Amino acid sequence: MLYTRGTVDFYKTYPGMYVPAPLKVTVYEQDSSLESLSNEILGLTKMNWNNTQMDGRLPITLECARKIGDIMKYVSPTEKPQVSYSFYM
Repeated sequence: MLYTRGTVDFYKTYPGMYVPAPLKVTVYEQDSSLESLSNEILGLTKMNWNNTQMDGRLPITLECARKIGDIMKYVSPTEKPQVSYSFYM
């Protein structure tokens, strides 16, 4: 279990509206320690610079893929989708 949201030391409070929910991290094969992998996941949750939120629940890689998927469901099967990431920003 990994909590990616919590209190912000600068504000001395939790900035969210809801109780933080942890991510379930399941490792099938690993080259690094679980602590190292958790640190990487935690770092990726802080990288969404297109948002004013200080922390994200999901790593930016998963959050971005989910948002692009939400857009792609409106693309017709006969239409060729854009492959440039910047198109979806």
